[in-house]
Amino acid sequence: SLGCDWVIEGGQSMNPSAEDFVRAFGEINADTILVFPNNGNVILTAKQAAELYDRAEIRIIPTKTVGEGYAAISMLDTSSGDTEQIIAEQQEIIASVVTGAVSKASRNANMNGVNVVLGDYISFVGDDVYADEKAANAAALALADKLRAEDYDIMLILCGRDTAEEQRQALEAELHERFKRTEVILIDGGQPIYDYIIVFE
Repeated sequence: SLGCDWVIEGGQSMNPSAEDFVRAFGEINADTILVFPNNGNVILTAKQAAELYDRAEIRIIPTKTVGEGYAAISMLDTSSGDTEQIIAEQQEIIASVVTGAVSKASRNANMNGVNVVLGDYISFVGDDVYADEKAANAAALALADKLRAEDYDIMLILCGRDTAEEQRQALEAELHERFKRTEVILIDGGQPIYDYIIVFE
């Protein structure tokens, strides 16, 4: 819906192959194709596919998270027609984005000084765990507090497929109350595993 010509399905433990990328390139009628991997584990595969394909110029925008990809694509400006300028602008956008997530803990652990309990909800950015809470909304609020959400213009929240509408509305209301100067946007991400993916822009 943001204007991508092709979406390659993937997800946790379901990384696409170079062949998947090459097939997608063949479906797009363009001289230059920008690729947003949206996962650090997929960037190398995308680069390998780019080397295999010779019917278009393939440029990889190294987005490592869905949040980076969403922000980059939503602010993509191709009006200059200058590929290098477009990529430089995209790199700036990516650098300004922080992507966090909320998910159920799969084991007991101590991470970054946070006591993680199996079955609790943890909020994290990359490998850094910020909070362990009994409820997903509490974990999301703790992450927003610790990352100083008030310092960002936008907080975009992709809600997981198992989050109830009532739960989403409660989180949105609380975030609006706490961070009045930050625009809070909730959308239905439909993703498994992660109750919330939170993008700070």
